[in-house]
Amino acid sequence: MLKSTRMKTPAKTPKSKSRPNSDGSNGARDPVNVYCRIRPMQCESDLSCLKVTSSTTVLLTPPEIAINYRVGTLKETQHTFKHVFDVTSQQREVFSVVAQPLVESLIRGKNGLLFTYGVTGSGKTYTMTGDTQNQGIMPRCLDVLFRTISDYQTKKFVFKPDRLNGFEILSEADAMIERQAEMNAKFNKIRRNNSDPEIASRASTEVSGLVGLDEDNMYAVFVTYVEVYNNSVYDLLEEGSIQKTLQSKIIREDATHNMFVHGVTEVEVKSMEDAIEMFQLGQKRKRMGHTILNAESSRSHSVFTVRLVQAPTDRDGEYVMQDRRTITVSQLSLVDLAGSERTSRTKNTGQRLREAGNINNSLMTLRTCLEILRENQSGGIPKKVPYRDSKLTHLFKNYFDGEGQVKMIVCINPRAEDYDETAQVMRFAEMTQDVQITRPVPKLDLAGLTPGRRKANQLFKMAQHNLELNGDVNARNMDVDLGLVYSLGPNLPRIQLNSPDADELVQNLKIMLEQRIAKRNLLLADLTARQNNFRMHLLQAEKQSLMLKTENASVGAVLGQERNRSNALENKLVSYEASIDDLNRKVRDRDERIYELERKLSGLQNQLSQKEHEKEKQRKKFTSKFQAEKEEMSKELEMKLRAQKDKMQNEMRLKDEKLRLVTDIINSDKFSQRVHQPQQVVESIAIPSSTPSTATIGHTARTPRGTVVANVRHRRSKSAGDKWLAHTSATPVPLGTILQPYLPNRKTTTKLTEMRDVTKSNTSKYCLISQGADTDGELETRLFKGNIIPTMSGGAQVVLNDVECLKQMDPVSPTNRKRLSSEMHGELSPPEIKARCSTGIEGHNSHKKARL
Repeated sequence: MLKSTRMKTPAKTPKSKSRPNSDGSNGARDPVNVYCRIRPMQCESDLSCLKVTSSTTVLLTPPEIAINYRVGTLKETQHTFKHVFDVTSQQREVFSVVAQPLVESLIRGKNGLLFTYGVTGSGKTYTMTGDTQNQGIMPRCLDVLFRTISDYQTKKFVFKPDRLNGFEILSEADAMIERQAEMNAKFNKIRRNNSDPEIASRASTEVSGLVGLDEDNMYAVFVTYVEVYNNSVYDLLEEGSIQKTLQSKIIREDATHNMFVHGVTEVEVKSMEDAIEMFQLGQKRKRMGHTILNAESSRSHSVFTVRLVQAPTDRDGEYVMQDRRTITVSQLSLVDLAGSERTSRTKNTGQRLREAGNINNSLMTLRTCLEILRENQSGGIPKKVPYRDSKLTHLFKNYFDGEGQVKMIVCINPRAEDYDETAQVMRFAEMTQDVQITRPVPKLDLAGLTPGRRKANQLFKMAQHNLELNGDVNARNMDVDLGLVYSLGPNLPRIQLNSPDADELVQNLKIMLEQRIAKRNLLLADLTARQNNFRMHLLQAEKQSLMLKTENASVGAVLGQERNRSNALENKLVSYEASIDDLNRKVRDRDERIYELERKLSGLQNQLSQKEHEKEKQRKKFTSKFQAEKEEMSKELEMKLRAQKDKMQNEMRLKDEKLRLVTDIINSDKFSQRVHQPQQVVESIAIPSSTPSTATIGHTARTPRGTVVANVRHRRSKSAGDKWLAHTSATPVPLGTILQPYLPNRKTTTKLTEMRDVTKSNTSKYCLISQGADTDGELETRLFKGNIIPTMSGGAQVVLNDVECLKQMDPVSPTNRKRLSSEMHGELSPPEIKARCSTGIEGHNSHKKARL
């Protein structure tokens, strides 16, 4: 635990002073500040023995369950503290009142000690560390410290511990090597595997930063974490796994008589998260135990120390000065003392009983040391303070000897059951407030550099960068001296030779004078160097002046020659200007001639454009006339074609009318009677040219012309069923519809060449199927039906007695759509309707219908 904030003489150890000086010099003392914090009641049914009367006083009332209550020796007592935090006080208020001044002193290079004291379960650990929702004093101190020095931290390993409670300054190259080696170190793996980054991510944002920071210094933060267990000191950040058994450490004294734990691990941290991570690593190794009064009772005293190392920058304000004498080390020790216990209440046995005994012994030694310090300050023969009786007091010996500020928070559980322990804590707190701690001597400034050099260098760099952006090529080579030094340090302190500590004052004055002489020599050497540098600059200026004079004379001669040359050129210029004027006049004449020609050309172009316009107008006129004549001829041609088409349609209509008349004659009753008469001659009907057969069916050669004898014996009855002979084309046109001609029990043929094709087919019905286009271009299928009648000579005669006309029309076609609409609305004339019915399925008398 190094506290090297001042230079001491190694031959003499500071002694306790008999009384403080009133002038505020080296002998000034400050009392130990004791604060009281009261824990809220755990149960509403618990009785309280403590009452807060003001912000600095509390009233302790003995309950009936106290040990000496019936004896009558207990009385109501009032106790005064620096400040009393009641049950409604928040962690933020405790930090701002108690710990924030210690952090400010830490930044100014002063030491501080803060420890919590109280019985088991009184809230000491909560006050010091807090929980996940309410951070305690320790995380808040780290947060405000790093917020203050965040812009002034050095790179890692610029300050390196020397393992003897001191620090050395490494160069930038050595620090970079150390950083590269640290990346693969085993200790980083332990940190990564055993840390708890969850708490490290929660930071207090209530305080942005503290004032009083020296901006010309560079800072680095180191943390250590040790515990005092069974009067032995253990390093909680020691390298190795968490399960590793820790080795006991010894407490030693360094060259400046400061106490420290030899071989303790000091970790450099660059943020609050890193520091909390180290704290969590130590917490996992800290010894905790279960007792009747507390489920998680600390079985050891834990000491978390924050060490702030600072050193001034060089004259340019960029790098740390490579001088160990300029290093200032200040530290803040946060101590969470284990709670005092009474065996009669905790019922501890075995290991827990031994731990409780060691805890009580160390706290008793602390109390004894404070009592002896108070007695030595009251006068009389000074006694030796038994710091070495306990590792706890031995570790903090320097604080009580005047090495820093000491504060204590007394945590109280106001339950009536804890009255006896609370009364002991109150008496210890009263006795502690009477102890006076010597104020430390401020450290002298050995560098003697001008304040504000770092900011001045930053402004210079910024201006140089702006000049480079503006295109100044000489901005990089600018040389400005920002390290002017004209300071011998602070004034000498006032000295009283009749003071009891005059010897120490003289010794300190000697040190200050030696430092001032050394600084004076440093300033003289700097002044000599500056004078030599100035003299060198003067010589260079003289040389440059002579060179400039010589150069000026040569430049004057050259200037005379150039002047004569310039006069000759001026004369030539006058003659050239006259010739140029003549040329300009000629150019103007040519321009006027060109203007006239362009004007005439413009007139000719206008006439040409008018002629072109007239020509285009005539062309459009003839074109429109030709188009009109063409349209008129097209209309006439269309009318002729329409008339011819109408004529052809009329002819076709006449033909259809004749065919209808033939059909009506065939289907008439008179014709039917003639067919049924025996030996009646019926005229054969010729097959149209569009049918597949072109010959007349029947033995016309054997019978008289135009007559046929029917064999009535070969007529079949209708009950026997008719068999059809369907005579179709070889390549019929597909109808493309589901309505097809229906001929049951039929035989199909495409060619009839001989009579036996009819007589041997065993058919009684004949059907000739013909396909063609009507007048509208639609497909028309006609079925000529008749009976096959055997003749007397062994042949057969076909008597046609029925015609079916099947038409297939496109409903999408405009013509068909118009025709269908006309038929639906009765627009057809009666002759047309009669003609259509005579050629359709509805007008046939044979009752043969098309079937699906």
